[in-house]
Amino acid sequence: MLHRTPLHVALVFMPLAYGASAQPTIKKDLLPAQGNVFGYHDVPYVRPGKAGNDLKWDFSGLTSGGIVPYHWGNTSVAPGAGAFPTSASVLQIPGEPTSYYQMGDTALFWLGTWSDSGLVRFDPPLAVMDLPCGMNTTWSDSGIAAVTGTGRIDVRMTHIDGRADAWGTLVMPYGEIEDVLRIRTELRVTALDRPDRIHLHEVRYSWYCDRTPMPLLVVVERSGWPPPRQFMRWLDGSWRDNPNRLFQPVVLHPFPDPTEDVITLDLPAREADRTIVQLIDGGGQVRRQWLAEFTREETRRMTLDLSGVPSGLYTLTWTGTNGTIGNGRIEKR
Repeated sequence: MLHRTPLHVALVFMPLAYGASAQPTIKKDLLPAQGNVFGYHDVPYVRPGKAGNDLKWDFSGLTSGGIVPYHWGNTSVAPGAGAFPTSASVLQIPGEPTSYYQMGDTALFWLGTWSDSGLVRFDPPLAVMDLPCGMNTTWSDSGIAAVTGTGRIDVRMTHIDGRADAWGTLVMPYGEIEDVLRIRTELRVTALDRPDRIHLHEVRYSWYCDRTPMPLLVVVERSGWPPPRQFMRWLDGSWRDNPNRLFQPVVLHPFPDPTEDVITLDLPAREADRTIVQLIDGGGQVRRQWLAEFTREETRRMTLDLSGVPSGLYTLTWTGTNGTIGNGRIEKR
């Protein structure tokens, strides 16, 4: 029974589905459809609460925070895809390494990640979760992860322990969700020759229900990643309205493209009262960020300065009012 996670990666538990019962059971299911985008509110850390049976977690007072899009794609256009099977599902999150996953007969597998700082590969792939998984299910996994990049190979030992430690009702800002299962995992990454020296450590709590493949709520306590921190993200409540087509991005048309140092970006008037625009490089790193708030009926036009940004291909991502998102490609000469 296994589960597990690597180094330069933010551990994100993947889509799994549950049976309709008071105590939910995670069963084998497909990964989210390619092209689906899920919006997560990035908010200050709140303690995850106790474990147990038939609990009620009240997170109704969570703030909106900034929306972070979780975009599911395929290997045809993903960075670093040549190192992974063409059948892999790809998860891209702004500011985080691109992650590769694959569903097996009895487990969900994490294949590895790619970013500018290195390629992480699990060979054989790591079983991220044994299936089926119900209350009090436990698992663990250990293995080797190889990080390659900038002319080096770094080998680390990884170990993860997991447990479905609670179930009950989750109270969110948009309402109550019954029959929710919480999963707790603890990840440790050590030097191969010094198992007593922990380089990376993460404890993660994830809440799942049977109506969406993504966790409804994630609480993370992390050290070793730069910077060490505690944080929380919650899935926007729009997943209840149409679980098959969430957060379909608006196509942005920045101009001129290609550009030297300055681009202009027009945003939809009704959805851009409050705006965050990020420039994401091929490794998923945020190179620039712009904030804007429009207070009058006017053209939602932004002029963005790219001076000092290296030449290359970039993605512009936009998060607008109520979690509306958009993206577009731009070439910097």
